[in-house]
Amino acid sequence: MKKNLLSIIILALLIVNLVMTGFMMMSVMTTNSQTAKIIADIAAALELEANGGQTGGFNGSSGGNVGVANIATFGFTGDEKLTITTKPGNDNKSHYMVVEVVFSMNTASGDYATYGTSESLESMKDLIKSKINDVLSSYSMEELQADSSTAKEAILEAVQELYGSNFIYDVTFSSMLFQ
Repeated sequence: MKKNLLSIIILALLIVNLVMTGFMMMSVMTTNSQTAKIIADIAAALELEANGGQTGGFNGSSGGNVGVANIATFGFTGDEKLTITTKPGNDNKSHYMVVEVVFSMNTASGDYATYGTSESLESMKDLIKSKINDVLSSYSMEELQADSSTAKEAILEAVQELYGSNFIYDVTFSSMLFQ
């Protein structure tokens, strides 16, 4: 009789333990899902990607790792080269530069469908030229010859600010000539 009573008590304790474990799991899962929702909301507010930021943030100049299949280019090359007056340098003379600017766009970005069409880019061309001119004219010939990466980053930030998007993730000078 003592063995049966002991078995019944052990069985009752096992059932209570099972119920308590189930209750703890439900409370942990609820808290976990609420935490995940809060983190997703914060990431959306900061424009981060759920896939690890492979397309870069709003001001990400490197653009992360965009696959070759997801790259489209747009720029001022060939007959559309830009002629810009630089600020006076060490010789106290203003110089002219002829530059070809190429923008790399991420076709996988949600904003590419809206802003990356040829009609949309064509309508914004003059504004983009103005941003490029404003940035490059604030540098001297010597500064651009020594390190053009700061100018590229400044152009990228200005254009991303113009669009309010990061679908354009990189700026390249395919040629730069000074006079």
